[in-house]
Amino acid sequence: MTRNGIPARRRSNPLANFLAYLEEIENAVLARQALRITALLRKRTATHLPREVREELLTLSRAPRESLRAPVRFLQFQHRMTQLARAGEGLPTAQHELPFEPATFAGVVRLRPDERRPAAAELSDDAHLDDVG
Repeated sequence: MTRNGIPARRRSNPLANFLAYLEEIENAVLARQALRITALLRKRTATHLPREVREELLTLSRAPRESLRAPVRFLQFQHRMTQLARAGEGLPTAQHELPFEPATFAGVVRLRPDERRPAAAELSDDAHLDDVG
């Protein structure tokens, strides 16, 4: 049921919903349910997880069931979110990946047609000549 165009599940506390999502991930990790972990990481809510936490969870989902590796970063993040909820804070905003600028080719100098940039050696020679003369 919606009220004012907002679904009922979105009207409640967003941080409480996020903590429930983290608990689902924790249960899947403890049960070593690789498919469940990857399914949970495909949800839109996963954008609120830091990159290193998402990468750790993907690594764990691909690890053998006998692996003894613990989800340390995930558990630290889950603890921090629980502490924020207890303090009455809101849900942090989604993490945005920033694109890198394309690499410039080595040796390319960008100058305006009327601009001249003397090399450092030329400047020091000119300054040296002014001091001597």
